Amino acid sequence: MRARTLPRVDVGMVTWNGAELALRAARSLFESDQGCDIGLLVYDNGSTDGTPELLRAALPRAEVIAGGENLGFSRAMNVLIAKSGAPFFFALNSDAWPEAGAVGRLVDAAERHPRAAAIAPLLLRPDGSVEHSTHPFPSLRIAALDALGLRGALPKALARAWCLEGTWAHDEAREVDWAVGAALLMRRAALDEVGYLEERFFMYAEDLEWCWRAHRRGWEVRFEPSAVVRHVGNASGARRFGAERMNLETANLHSFYRAEHSGAASVAYRVLSAAGCLLGERRARRNLEDEEAAHWHRQAKAHLATARAARAARAARTERTAGAAAAPSETRARDVAVSHAWEAALREYGAELLPGAERPAGEDRHGGAPPLVTVAVSTRGRSAMALRLLESLERQTIGCGSFEVVVVDDCSPDRTSEEIVRFATSTSLRLKVIRSLARRGPAAGRNLAWRAGSGPLVAFTDDDCVPDPRWLAEGVRAMSRGDLVVVGRTEPRPEQAALASLPFSRTVRVDGVRFFETCNVFYRRADLEAAGGFDERFSRPSGEDTELALSVLESGVQAAFCADALVHHEVWPPGLGPVLHQTWRWIDLPLLVRRHPASGRELLGRPHFWKESHPYALGALAGTVLAMSGHERVGVAAVIPWIYFRLVRDPPCPGPRRRVVALPGALVLDLCEVGVMAVGSMKHRTLVL
Repeated sequence: MRARTLPRVDVGMVTWNGAELALRAARSLFESDQGCDIGLLVYDNGSTDGTPELLRAALPRAEVIAGGENLGFSRAMNVLIAKSGAPFFFALNSDAWPEAGAVGRLVDAAERHPRAAAIAPLLLRPDGSVEHSTHPFPSLRIAALDALGLRGALPKALARAWCLEGTWAHDEAREVDWAVGAALLMRRAALDEVGYLEERFFMYAEDLEWCWRAHRRGWEVRFEPSAVVRHVGNASGARRFGAERMNLETANLHSFYRAEHSGAASVAYRVLSAAGCLLGERRARRNLEDEEAAHWHRQAKAHLATARAARAARAARTERTAGAAAAPSETRARDVAVSHAWEAALREYGAELLPGAERPAGEDRHGGAPPLVTVAVSTRGRSAMALRLLESLERQTIGCGSFEVVVVDDCSPDRTSEEIVRFATSTSLRLKVIRSLARRGPAAGRNLAWRAGSGPLVAFTDDDCVPDPRWLAEGVRAMSRGDLVVVGRTEPRPEQAALASLPFSRTVRVDGVRFFETCNVFYRRADLEAAGGFDERFSRPSGEDTELALSVLESGVQAAFCADALVHHEVWPPGLGPVLHQTWRWIDLPLLVRRHPASGRELLGRPHFWKESHPYALGALAGTVLAMSGHERVGVAAVIPWIYFRLVRDPPCPGPRRRVVALPGALVLDLCEVGVMAVGSMKHRTLVL
């Protein structure tokens, strides 16, 4: 009989000053029958207790990498994921050890469920008690239940379906939202599609964030109780952070929530979470459980400390940006002149030039001649689009020797940097790839990109664009006519024309000089230096491009439109939900008006209103309230102007029938935009609705 081929699994383990526990976990893999072919990869985060030496001596089959510094859990684990070539990768904490056959049972479950991105085992504490390791995604619904003390009032079946703690015994195989990453079998195909762990989290919440991304990509996460792993829990975290562990974990949770939801929702989630903890403290004190009460009190403080830390970080960024703006332009110009500016920029922004990108392919072929144009791109988490953009730049008629491309990866959660570096090894482009070590936003990314280049002209485009082959040639030709800022023409991708006509689809069209969108604009480097670059107080793409252009124009530079410098822009699928989610990105738009009162207000739809539809929308809201309170005629009269405006003057889409169907969504969108502008107005002390 032919022997069964065992599946291959690479086990990844990150260690830090936990030699005995790590050795026990590693030995369990080789001293028990796991039902699969095991390979062990270890990354040691600069231990001082001899952990890597001990593991090498005791387990010669293991590949142990001794890092010189503590990269954090997520980044170190990503090093191991990148080294693995197996179809399955088992992320295992150094204080966790699988019982016999556990890994094989996880693989069997994965093979039964091909859309499972990850399979989580049953986690038991060393004393045999069950560790609650599967959870629902954080939500306002769960936070509100805790704040109102209603979790215990939920029907048991519903609480069990939501995986709420204390409602099920982890005794059945099932799909879950997310599972603790102390022991998690991850499918290589899912890692390649979803990306690696989010490196902005030093440790904690990286498992939650990765499972969230997997679900959004159509994958599922499953729990398999027949696979048992013993877990001590928080061995390295307690040594590294001590009493601050709870603060770090809570801060990462809110960082994740804030990145995936609106600002208002994140504030509400934080408040409700703190309220739920205070209710738990009150309940514990009533039951004379002092230790439990102290725990809930610390947890509530952690939620509130997160809010204070976020405010402090924003204040620090504002102060740093204001100081940079106040510095003399001669100082900025001198900094830029040093080694083409990029060494200073890397230090300033906390970024790194990735290995393999220091000597761009094609540099020698161009004889070391300086480029005429620097194409500056900031990207995050869209590797396929970024590669498509680079391929289109290879086809530029101006010739690869005449321009360079600088791509800044704004701390992508996927393998964007690695994919672009791989592309750099075979392209004829002069290509620099820089990775920011913390998420800074597109304004900071573009600043880093143009400062890292050396061309006297700078062309900006975005990762969701496809420039026409003549784009750079036509833009440079237009720039040669004088001291100008040149805006090129932007249209939706031709193959997506039908999609662009649907209600609530999103794209960019540019047919004149007004907003200076960074999808297609050309500057002289000297003008960027004099203006100080993009204002990084714009934490989202929400007017920072227009603000920069106004700063340059106020110095006497003229603007010109070049229809032949064409860029095609991605059309994002229609949907009211995604559009509403995107409205929060415009919260910093009032800052544009504050920085440039006269010019900024000229760009608004009406005085103090961002869009011309907004005052009509407020009238429609008032009319709806009046109609519901019994004043039907007055209410209808107040709604009619908005309906006329949205059907005739600014319809949400082509086609009379589609316009009517889209009206309710258009009203919701208008009112949401007004709400975001109101919050932004308070934030920046400038009225824009």
